[in-house]
Amino acid sequence: MSSIESLSIQGIRSFGTYADDLQSIKFSSPVTLILGENGCGKTTVVECLKYALTGECPPGSDRGKSFVHDPKIFGLNEVLAQIKMQVRDRRGAQVSICRTMKVSKKRNKMSFETMDSTINFLTGAGQSKREKQDSLSGRSVDIDVAISDFMGVSKAIINNVLFCHQEDSSWPLDESKKLKEKFDAIFGITEYNKALDKIIKLRKEAMEELKIKEANIKHVAYLKQEMEVKTLNLQKAQRKCDAIKAQCSECEEEMKPIEARLVEIRNVEFEIGKYQAQKVEMDTKHKNCKDQISTLTLKIKKPFRGTLDELDQEISNFDQRMLEMRQKRTEVEGDLSQIKRSSVAEQEKLGTQDRKHCLAKQRHQSELACRAQLLKRVKEFCRELHIPIDCDLVEQPEKMGEVLRDIEAMIITKHCEITEIVEQNEKADRSRQVKIDELRIELTKSEQSVTAQEKQRESSKRESETLGVEIKKIETSMQDLKKLEKEINEVNELYESATKNIDQQAIKDAIARKKASIAENQIQFKKLDEQLTFLGSMAKLVAECSLKQKELDKKNQEVHRVRSRHSDHFGKLFKEPITCNYRRSMQVVYEKLRREIQELNEKANTQKLKEQSYEIKRKNLISDISRMEKELKDSEELIYQKCRSTPYDDLLERSKTTISKLQFDHGALKSSEALYKKYIQKMDEEPSCPLCHHNMTSDEACDLTSELTDEIQKLPDNITRAEKALKAEQIKYENLLQLKPTILKVKELKDSLPQKKEELKKVEELLGDSVSEYETLIALIGEPTHNMELANSMMGDMSLLDEALKDSARLTKDLDLQKGQLPASYDSSVSMDDLQAEKSKVSKELETERKELESAQNAVQQQMDALNRLREKKNSLKDRQIHLREGLQSLPQLKERLEKLNSFLTTVASEISELKAKIQPLKLNLRAAIEEKERLKKSESEKLAQLNSKYNSYKSTDHDIQRLNKEAEDYAKLDLRNEIKKLDEIIMASKDKLRKLEAEISLKTDELETIKTECSNQQTVERDLKDNRELKQLEDKEAKLRESCQVLDKQLGNLDFHSVSKEKVNLTKQRDKATVRKGELLGQLGEIHSQVNKLQREIDEPRFKESLKNFRKANYEIEVTRLCIEDLGQYRLALEWALIQFHSEKMEMINRLIREYWRKIYRGNDIDYIQVKTDEVSSDASADRRKTYNYRVVQSKNYSEIEMRGRCSAGQRVLASLIIRLALAETFSSNCGVLALDEPTTNLDRANINSLCEALNCIVEERQSQSNFMLIIITHDENFVSSLGKITSYHRVFRNEECKSVIRRVEAGPSKKALIDQ
Repeated sequence: MSSIESLSIQGIRSFGTYADDLQSIKFSSPVTLILGENGCGKTTVVECLKYALTGECPPGSDRGKSFVHDPKIFGLNEVLAQIKMQVRDRRGAQVSICRTMKVSKKRNKMSFETMDSTINFLTGAGQSKREKQDSLSGRSVDIDVAISDFMGVSKAIINNVLFCHQEDSSWPLDESKKLKEKFDAIFGITEYNKALDKIIKLRKEAMEELKIKEANIKHVAYLKQEMEVKTLNLQKAQRKCDAIKAQCSECEEEMKPIEARLVEIRNVEFEIGKYQAQKVEMDTKHKNCKDQISTLTLKIKKPFRGTLDELDQEISNFDQRMLEMRQKRTEVEGDLSQIKRSSVAEQEKLGTQDRKHCLAKQRHQSELACRAQLLKRVKEFCRELHIPIDCDLVEQPEKMGEVLRDIEAMIITKHCEITEIVEQNEKADRSRQVKIDELRIELTKSEQSVTAQEKQRESSKRESETLGVEIKKIETSMQDLKKLEKEINEVNELYESATKNIDQQAIKDAIARKKASIAENQIQFKKLDEQLTFLGSMAKLVAECSLKQKELDKKNQEVHRVRSRHSDHFGKLFKEPITCNYRRSMQVVYEKLRREIQELNEKANTQKLKEQSYEIKRKNLISDISRMEKELKDSEELIYQKCRSTPYDDLLERSKTTISKLQFDHGALKSSEALYKKYIQKMDEEPSCPLCHHNMTSDEACDLTSELTDEIQKLPDNITRAEKALKAEQIKYENLLQLKPTILKVKELKDSLPQKKEELKKVEELLGDSVSEYETLIALIGEPTHNMELANSMMGDMSLLDEALKDSARLTKDLDLQKGQLPASYDSSVSMDDLQAEKSKVSKELETERKELESAQNAVQQQMDALNRLREKKNSLKDRQIHLREGLQSLPQLKERLEKLNSFLTTVASEISELKAKIQPLKLNLRAAIEEKERLKKSESEKLAQLNSKYNSYKSTDHDIQRLNKEAEDYAKLDLRNEIKKLDEIIMASKDKLRKLEAEISLKTDELETIKTECSNQQTVERDLKDNRELKQLEDKEAKLRESCQVLDKQLGNLDFHSVSKEKVNLTKQRDKATVRKGELLGQLGEIHSQVNKLQREIDEPRFKESLKNFRKANYEIEVTRLCIEDLGQYRLALEWALIQFHSEKMEMINRLIREYWRKIYRGNDIDYIQVKTDEVSSDASADRRKTYNYRVVQSKNYSEIEMRGRCSAGQRVLASLIIRLALAETFSSNCGVLALDEPTTNLDRANINSLCEALNCIVEERQSQSNFMLIIITHDENFVSSLGKITSYHRVFRNEECKSVIRRVEAGPSKKALIDQ
C-alpha cells in the first residue's frame, strides 16, 4: 500500500523562494495533523501534495500564475518554485518526486511554466520493469501516469477523493452534469465507453463491408474463369518450347567434340608458348651465370687448382684451425672474467668489513653516553624520592640493581595510597546517592497519583457531559412525541382518502378496451402481410427480367468499351473496318507480322555471329595485353623495390664501391686495438705524444690514456657493427646481380606491348561496325515486333468482344421469353413499396396502442405503490413512537447517575490539590541533595587528579631509567672493543689479496690481445677460399643450364605447329555452322518465348494471378465477416453486462459505507441517511447505443427519498460531501492508504464535530494495523485537535515577521506545547 513520507515546499504562494525559506513536513502514521490560522498557508500543503502527484494547478490559480510566489513582492522578473515529495509506492519501495516551476513577468504579463518533473528511485522502485534505471524525466515519459501507477490509484481519485481542494470539496452536491463527469472519471467508465462505441462502430462497418463483398464476388468469379483459359494456352506454348529446346540440345551435343578438340589444340599452343618462355628463361640464367663466373675470377687473388671436394677439405681444415684459435680465445676470456669476478667479490668483502668497523665504533660511543645518562637520571630520581645512595655507582656498577629495586618499591607504596583514597570517595558518594534515590521515588509516586486522578476526572467529565446531552434529548423528545402522534393521525387520514379515490373497476374497463383495439390492428397487419407475400412470389420473375435487362445493358457497354479502347489500333492493323470475326482477322495479321520478323531475325543472327567472333578475338588480345602489362608492372615494381629511382648500373657500381670501403674500415678496426695498446705502452714509459713526440704533463698523459682505453673497450662493438654492415651490403650486391634478367624482360615487354594494342584497336573498329549493323537490324525488327505484340495483346480482348456480341444476342432472346411468362392478373400499378408503407403505418399504430396500454398499467402500479409507501410510513412512525416512550422511561436513572458523577468530581478535585501541595517541597529537597553531591564529588576528584598526575610522572621517570639500564646491559653483552680489533686484522688481509689479483688480470689481458690479432689476419684467407668454392659451384651450374637449353630446343622441334593450326581452322568452320543452326532455333524459341512470356505476364497480373486465391479469399472473408458481426454483438453484450455488474457492486458498497458513516456521525434527526442514486438513461433497446447513468445525492426520512442538492444546510452539505469522499476512498483506494481532509469542521456545530472526531478515531483504530495508513487533517480549530484523542505531535503553520509561511512540528504535552524544530 502506497503512502507519503515527506514534503518540501519552496516558492509556492506565501512560502519563500530562497534556500533558507525551504519548509519541510514529515508525515506520520496513522494521523498527521496540520494546525494554523486562516491565511497562513495550510491549504497550500494540500495543493502541493495534489500538484506533486497529478501535475494539475489548484482551482482559481489562473493556470498556475498565482500558485507560485508573486514576483512583484520582491521586484523580480521571475520566481522559481519547487515541490519535492518522498513516497512509498504500492510495492513498498521509496520514490522521490520533484517538480520545478517558474513564473515570469514580461511586459506586465505573467506566464507560468513547468520547468522539470523528475522521479528518482531510492530503494529499487519498479525494478521488474525498469531494471537498473535510477530516474524518470518528464521529457521521456508521462510523469503523471507513472506516479498514478506508483501510488496504485487513478488521477481522478487523487484529485476528487484523496486530496480534494477545499473549494471543490462539495462536488458531490454539484449540478448533475458535473457530478456525472466526476463519477465517470472515478469509476474509469470513460475508457470502457470508448471501447463500447468502438465495438458498435466496428459492427456497423462490418455490416456495410459484407454488403460490398457480396456484390464484388461475381467479378472475382469471372476473372477465375479467364485465368483457367489462359493457363491452358500457356501449357500448349510451353510444350512447343520444350520441343525446340530438344533440337537445340542436339546441336550442342554435335558441338561438344568440336569444342573438346579445340580445347586440346589451345592446350598444345599453350605448351608451345610455355616451352618458348622456358627457353628464354634458361638462356637468361645461362648468360647471368657466365657473367658471375667472370666477376668472381677477377676477385680471386689465388685461384685453387684442385677439385671442389679438395677445396671443401681445405676450407674444413681452415675452419678447424680457426675453431681452435677461437676456443683458446674463449678460454683466456673465461679465465680473465673469473679473475675479475674474484677481484670484485674481494672488493665487496672489503667494503662490508669497513662498514662493520664504523658501526662497531658508533655503538661503543653510544654505550658510553648511555651509561652517563643512566647515572645522572638515577641520582636525580633518588633525591626526588628521598632514597639515600651509600656508594659511588661509577666505580661500583653492580650496586645499580639494588638502587633500582628501592625505587620500584617506593612507587608501589605511592600507588597503594592513591587506591585507598579512591575507595573512601566512592563509599561516601554511594551513601549520598541512596538519599537522592529515596527523595526521587517519593516525588514520582506523588506525580503518578496526580496524573491518575486527573485522567479519572477527565473521563468522568466526559461521561457527565454525555449524560447531560442524553437527558436534554429525552426532555425535548416529549414534544417530538406529541408531534409524532399528530403525524400518525395525518398519515392514517391520507391512507384512507387515497383508498377511496382509486376506482379500480373503471381502470380495468379502460385496459380491456385498449386490448380489443390492439387485436383489430393485428388482423389488419396480417392481411397486408399476405398481400406482400403474393407480390414477393411474383417479384422473383420480375427481378429476373430486370436482371436480364441489366446484364444485356452491361454486355452492350462491354462491347462499346472494347471497341473504343482499340479503335486506334484497328486503324493501324486493318486497312478496312470490320464488324465481326475479330479474332480470326487479328490472327491473320499476327501471322503476317511473325514471318516478317523471322526474316529480319535470320539476318540479325548472321551479323551476331560475326560480332561474337570479333568479340572473342578482342577478349584474347585484352587478356594478353593485361597479362603483359601485369608482368611489366610486377617487374617494374620489383626493380623499384630493389633500386628505387636510381639507375640499375649506377646502383650496382655504388654497391661495389661501398663493399670496398666497408672491407677497408673493417680491417682498420681489427688492427687499431694493437696500435692503441702500443701508444698506451709508450706513454706509460715516457709521457709524450707517440706521433709528434710532444712532451705532456702527467695529467694530460693520464687523460689521453683513459681516452684510448675507452676506445679499446668500444672496439668489439664497432667491429661487430662493421661486419654486419659489410654482410648486408654483400647480400644487396648479390640481389642486384639476380635482377639482371628482369631488366631484360622489361625491355622486351615495352617493345611488344604497342604492337598488341594497335592490333586490338583494329579489331575493336571491326567490332563496332558489326555492332552498328546488328543494331540497325534490331531497330527494323522493333516496329513489326511492336505490332505483333499489340495484335497478341488484343487477341484476348477480341475473343471477349466476339463472345460479348454472342451473349448480347442470346440475352435479347431470353428477355423476350421471360416477359411473355408474366400472368395476366398481375397488376403492375400496385407496388410493393406502397403495401410496405401501409404495413409500417399499421405497425406504428399498433406500437402506440401497446405503449398506451403499458402506461395505463404503470399508472395503476404507481397508485398501488403510493398506498404501500403510506402504509410503510405509518408503520415507521409507530416504531419511532415506541422508541421515544422507552427513552422517557429511562430518564430518572440517568439523572441519578449524573448526580453521583458530580459528587465524585468534587472529591477528586480536593485530592488532586492536596497531592500537588506535597510535590513542590519534595522537588526542592531533591535539587539541594543533588547539588551537594555534585560539589563534594568535584572537590574529591580534583585532589585525586593531583595525586594521579604526580604518580604518573614517577612512573614515567622509572620507565626511562629501566630503558637506559636495559640498553647499557645490551651494550655490555656485545664486547665492542674486541670486535673492533678483529675487524682491523680482516681488512689488512683483504687489501693484500686485491693487489695479487690485479697483477694476474694484467697478464691475461696481454695474452688475449695477441690471440685477437692472429684471428683478424686469417679473415682474408677465409674470404678467398669461399670465393673459390662459389666459382666452382657456378661452373657446375652453367654446365647444367647449357644442357637444359639443348633439351628445350629438341622439345620445340617435336611439336608440329603447322598441322595443328590447319586442324584448328577446319574445326572452327564446323563450329560456326552449328552455331548458325542453333541461332535459327533460338530465334524460333525466342518467338515462342515471347508468346509464353506474354501469357505468363497476363497470368501474373494481380487480377488473374490471384483470381483463384481471391475467389476463395472473398468467400472466406464473407463468412468471417458474418461471424465477426455476431461476435462483436456478443462482445458488446458481455462488456455491458460486466460494466453494469461492476457499477452495481461498487455503488452498493459505496452507499452501504455512506449510510454507516452518516448514522455514526450526524446528530440531527431530520435525515435518517443519505445515498448516491444512479438513474439509467432510457434509450431504445434495439438501437446500437450504450447504457449511461446519471447520479444524484438523495436524503431519506421515514423511507421517503428526496434530492439533497438545494434542500440541505451548509453544515449538512459539508458533512455529506466528507462522508461520500470517505466512502469512495474506502472503496477505490485499497492500494493507497492516504486521505487528506481540509477544514472538515467547516459549518459544523459542536455535536457533529464531536461525532466526527469519534468516527475518525474509529477509522484510525480499524486501519492502524495497516502500516502505511495515513490520515492528513488540516484545521484551524484547536478544540477539534483536543477531541481527536491521543495526539502526541502536530504541525503548526504560521506567518513569520517577513509574512512568509513557516511549518514547525509541535509536541502536544499535558499542560503546554513546545516548539522543537527550528
